[in-house]
Amino acid sequence: MNRFFAHLPATSEREKGIIARGVKEYFCVPDGANARDWSRLQNWLNQHPGLPVIAVSAFESGFDWLSIKVQKKDLIPTPSLIWVIPEEFEILEKQEEFRSIEAVDTFDFIETESKEQYQQNLLQLRHHLLRGDLYETNYCMQLQANMDCLQPYQHWLQLYENHPAPHAAYFQWNQFHLMCLSPERFIKKKDNRLISQPIKGTIARQNDPEENQKAIENLINSKKERSENTMIVDLVRNDMSKIALPKSVHVSELCGIHSFSTLHHLISTVECEVASSTSIESIFKSLFPMGSMTGVPKKSAVSITHALEKHSRGWYSGTCGWIQPNGDFDFNVIIRSIIYDDQEKKGKIGIGSAITLQSNFQSEWEECWLKAQSLLAKNKKNVIA
Repeated sequence: MNRFFAHLPATSEREKGIIARGVKEYFCVPDGANARDWSRLQNWLNQHPGLPVIAVSAFESGFDWLSIKVQKKDLIPTPSLIWVIPEEFEILEKQEEFRSIEAVDTFDFIETESKEQYQQNLLQLRHHLLRGDLYETNYCMQLQANMDCLQPYQHWLQLYENHPAPHAAYFQWNQFHLMCLSPERFIKKKDNRLISQPIKGTIARQNDPEENQKAIENLINSKKERSENTMIVDLVRNDMSKIALPKSVHVSELCGIHSFSTLHHLISTVECEVASSTSIESIFKSLFPMGSMTGVPKKSAVSITHALEKHSRGWYSGTCGWIQPNGDFDFNVIIRSIIYDDQEKKGKIGIGSAITLQSNFQSEWEECWLKAQSLLAKNKKNVIA
């Protein structure tokens, strides 16, 4: 019997959340999902209208649309696609109050890639940038840890209480657990309107109010960070235009400052209108993998970066979300997440940053570790090395 449980909290951004358990129906591709599998998924969705669906899609599940072959193995072999209609569910229409629970253990995550190898790979990316193969890419690495005695759901609750995030999610499928504190929305559909909110631009939040305000101003005025954000906005606009009604694609916010527990981010909002007949398959085909986790041009960025990264990303850089009974949906970007295998007692964290010709190796290394802070708890003193 399959084990399934999910909790996607209602937040200021996600107007409706869901708690779900038990499996009524499901669609699963264990490994190597391709374009045909997405078509099969759409047929499955068509056969089950008017029911909530909670889903996770791995980053590489969109590679076939880009004519890219998956060449690497994932540290934790989670399913490529797992979309579930729950046996029991409760739709959450107001933000929950999370009571304080007993603190959970912390774990020592270590790099699977040395700092020297990271630098060498960034030098190779710089070569591609100088040749014009890329304008921007998102390079990622992964951390791993042994996680004995972990209670995954309790661990996520504690993390979420300390670091609330607008697109947080907990998702369990059999032995695999996603503990996600994502600040980023991939795609939302409300009626016939699509909304995407890519993040590019990061700086640490400071305890001193004056220093914190300086950090915000530095981020707002950074040509590098704004350029990274604007290039991804243009990519999202182009992706949306493939399915949007004529002249409906627009940017409603460009490089807006959004603050979280440990970081400030630049977030933009891109919107469009689509025909009521537009399918989930066609929306994902146009937009996934999402621009903020790929780069510009998308196919070149994914192909070159995948060849350099040590492992497949799996659920990290993919998306988790849910479809409401009326067909509206909201999917996040799986970042700031621990992915855990309760049989092997192992966990991983993916971290990454945007790479352009303006990138500095040490700054990018530090930014990667900075993004992991909310997941490392007591290990903060070891965050930047």
